[in-house]
Amino acid sequence: MIRLLSISLIAGCLAGCASGPAAKQTASAVAAMESPVAEVPAEGLPPQKLAAGECGLFLWGMAAPRRFTFFTEASSGEALVLHNGAAQRLIVTDTDGEVFGQFFTETQYLSADGTWSVNLSLKPGEMLEGGQRVESGRLVTTGADGWETVLPVTGVRACIPG
Repeated sequence: MIRLLSISLIAGCLAGCASGPAAKQTASAVAAMESPVAEVPAEGLPPQKLAAGECGLFLWGMAAPRRFTFFTEASSGEALVLHNGAAQRLIVTDTDGEVFGQFFTETQYLSADGTWSVNLSLKPGEMLEGGQRVESGRLVTTGADGWETVLPVTGVRACIPG
């Protein structure tokens, strides 16, 4: 029963962080905690699964159409990002800033192939039962050629009770 309530809470939080039919579909899929698939849905990254006791950071781009663009599980040291229309794995290289639940407000990542990087900066928002909103953030991708792409993001960090 507690797990069902937690999943309902996360679904409500995720729906509050997103807008539009595609974002609502993503929020429902994430709340359902389905396994990731290789294909990337039109609304962004595939649904992600958290086990009991795990915490995740879910981020959406703020520009229309709002896409599920970033996910990391607190203890993994890895992340999944939507990059050039595909789900790509990232590896944590450095953390800084303030503690934000089980995450940091500043985190640097390197692509699995080592050719591009991501700097994630977050501004924590209001506390929620089992988590916290991300008021705003910036996902800065630096390509091998040095060009930077800045994506404003918002989202939620949420935990499944253990």
